[in-house]
Amino acid sequence: MDEDERETLARLKQTREQLALRRHLQQRLLQFERELCRNNRFFPRTDILALVDAIAPMVRRTFPAGSVLYRGRVITKAEEETFLAPVYHALGVFVDGHDGSEDAFGQSGLAEAFVQSEIERLESGRASLELATLEEKLSSFCERGWWGFGKRESDAAPSDVTGNGRINPVGISYLYASSRRETAALEVRPVISQMVSVAEVVTTEDIILFDLTRHVFDDDDAPDDEARMFRKLLSHYFSKPNYSGDQAYLVTQYISEYIKGSVWHATGLRFDGIRFSSSLDRKGTNYVIFDTTESPKYEIVASSLEKVLDMRGTLETRLPMSDTAMKALMNGQF
Repeated sequence: MDEDERETLARLKQTREQLALRRHLQQRLLQFERELCRNNRFFPRTDILALVDAIAPMVRRTFPAGSVLYRGRVITKAEEETFLAPVYHALGVFVDGHDGSEDAFGQSGLAEAFVQSEIERLESGRASLELATLEEKLSSFCERGWWGFGKRESDAAPSDVTGNGRINPVGISYLYASSRRETAALEVRPVISQMVSVAEVVTTEDIILFDLTRHVFDDDDAPDDEARMFRKLLSHYFSKPNYSGDQAYLVTQYISEYIKGSVWHATGLRFDGIRFSSSLDRKGTNYVIFDTTESPKYEIVASSLEKVLDMRGTLETRLPMSDTAMKALMNGQF
């Protein structure tokens, strides 16, 4: 056996050891899941939590104050009418005999009335609408503000309406947010053409995260020991899509509760939340912040109204208006 063959053999043996370790840890996670599902929901027999303790120092990351996150909420068709009403009200004051209320025409009827009013002005020889006046009237819709849901509605859901989530059990309210507007929109699972309210969340203090994103050890060439391999498996576990209903969240909920309240007993480390890769957007990262009390470490500062154009997360901002949207509106493209 020459030198190259000996090196190849050594690499293959190392790979065999890593695969065996991976399979062993996968079996332990599967046993933990079965224990939670079938035997002991609250006090399972497991040694998985010791591995959580072991990786805690590896995955502890500080998310600095002043960082921006995004939180999405779907908007129903009925709610869409309410959110767009101010724009049509502003247009309606220029339609003869119309007071801007939706009841008179409805939105599509208002657009038709607006165009008909312009035709009648031109055909009768009366002065046409001053577009500069209309542009001034609509300029406020280009300003940053609360164009989607308001501050309270954009925050974490109240405990009494909080259902099962990847990180939280029923009735326990956490803030779910994302690194990108597109991710935030996709995470609420809209249909194509649906409107989504995307709120901007700014951290007001440093937040300590249990970081399970894929890239954490991308630049680490050290061989996987048990703790490193477990971190990779747990990262996958937290990020995989759920097709199996609420029971699929039992492991991530249990471990998250342990991270929030108990991991510090063994490690002396406290965590404000968890970060993990999105299963719906390969470019995106999700954040869950545990504390949503009256004085959390974040503030919700604005919201926008976005239309979802495809399942890749392509968004078209409806409010606040862009220059392009303003021009389209001025040209009668309602």
